[in-house]
Amino acid sequence: LTSNLFFKTNKMNHYQELTLEGNNGLYRYVYNPKVYPATKIQYYFIIKTEQKIYGTPLNDEGELTPVNKLLINSFEYYKQKARLNQ
Repeated sequence: LTSNLFFKTNKMNHYQELTLEGNNGLYRYVYNPKVYPATKIQYYFIIKTEQKIYGTPLNDEGELTPVNKLLINSFEYYKQKARLNQ
């Protein structure tokens, strides 16, 4: 079983492919904004078994549809949240 992460940021033209190492069925990748600076990220996963290939996430028609996320500076996020909770 192999699991690959495909991602690109708003500063990239093409997807980057990373093979994820599994640990008891958990596959994890820690995004480093210093290596890939960006304000938006788009990603999807491909999982290969010996017999089949799966992709996720899928839309209602069963088509591979990448996830779009806005990247927020965590320091600024918590600073603003603390200011709003006062």
